[in-house]
This record gives sequence, C-alpha cells and structure tokens, in this order.
Amino acid sequence: MGILDKPAVRRLYDREAEHYDASLFWFGLVGLKSWRAALISGLRLAAGATVVDLCCGTGANFALLADAVGPHGRMVGVDLSEAMLVQARRKAEVAGWSNVELIQADVEAFQLPIGTEAVISTFGLEMVPRYEHVIENIAANLRPGGRLGLLGLKHPERWPRWLIDVGVRLTQKYGVAREYESFQPWRAAEHYLRVTHWEQKLFGAAYICIAEKSAAESSPS
Repeated sequence: MGILDKPAVRRLYDREAEHYDASLFWFGLVGLKSWRAALISGLRLAAGATVVDLCCGTGANFALLADAVGPHGRMVGVDLSEAMLVQARRKAEVAGWSNVELIQADVEAFQLPIGTEAVISTFGLEMVPRYEHVIENIAANLRPGGRLGLLGLKHPERWPRWLIDVGVRLTQKYGVAREYESFQPWRAAEHYLRVTHWEQKLFGAAYICIAEKSAAESSPS
C-alpha cells in the first residue's frame, strides 16, 4: 500500500467511518481501552482544562477526556476525515457533551487554541509524514507545564518478520504499511519536550508516551 497521501487517507477513513468503532473490537481484547485510560490519566488534566485531540477519529477518547476536564473544560477534536467527525459529533450529542468542538483540518497546519493545557493523539501521528513538524508546533504553543500524550503502533523490534507481516495484513484496512515503520513520533517528543513516561505495549508493537513542556518556557503571544 505504501505511504498514503492526504486525499487517500481522507478517502480511506471516510469509507471506514461508519463501521470503525465496531472494527476495533479485537483491539479492545488486547487492552486498548485500558491503554487509553492510562494515557489520559497520565496527562493529569484539571477540571476546566482545554485539551486538543489530534486525529480524533470517531471520538474514542472523548468519554475519558470529558470525565477529566468536566463540563467547564474544553475538548477540541481535529481530523482530516469529515465522515469520522460525523460519527464523533453523534457520539458527543448522545452523551450530551456540549463542550466538544470538532474541526476538519490537516493536523500539519492546525494551530492550537491559546491556553491549551494538553494535546493527545492516539493511533494518528504514526501516519502523518510531517509528524515532527506537528510536535514542534505543539511544543511551541502549549502552555508552560502543558503535556502531550501519544498512543500508537510502532515497529516491534523483537518480533520475527513473518509475525510483523501478519500484523500489517490485519491492520492494512486502516492504512498500515511497512513503509511507516520509520515514523517515530515519540522521538520528536523527546527532542522538543521532556518525556516523563514511556512504555511499550503488545510486546513492543504499541507504545504510550507522555511528554511535558517546561514550566519555565513561555508560549508565543
């Protein structure tokens, strides 16, 4: 399949949007829900905080984020696929989350709202070729002391090649391809922020990374 350009990514996720949540059932069996919970807990979000979910998809993180920031907090979901955002909007309406703002945008060009305390991206930046630019922009615009939380797939160094090939085939419908193996968003987080937590999941095929902006740094006006 190779690395997809933006129109191809949009078409892929527009096509998958309606059945996307149901298709993640098997990932739930290996711990996806608990991984999301651990990531969001590690952001230490305060009630009333503003948090941005990049590549938010159908809003799988919103319930946990809503609990963390409360009704006076602000959740901003950004995604390239309008069809995925339609599903996220339905989820927010059913749950009664009036503090969710959904934006169709390219995350490479998106600018964080002023005062953003945290940014999260789950299974998203591993498919963004300019992920380093995205994280550099996050680091520049987060509030001092703000945090970035990443959860995603990675190359499992200790897996045999045949097993990696099986994993790629099983996730190919989401655009996964071996050409993405060199994409390492957590390395960019290490460069532009201070990593406070790192762990591997699924025997090295997934990871959680939490990084923090120094409280001494000032955000641009």
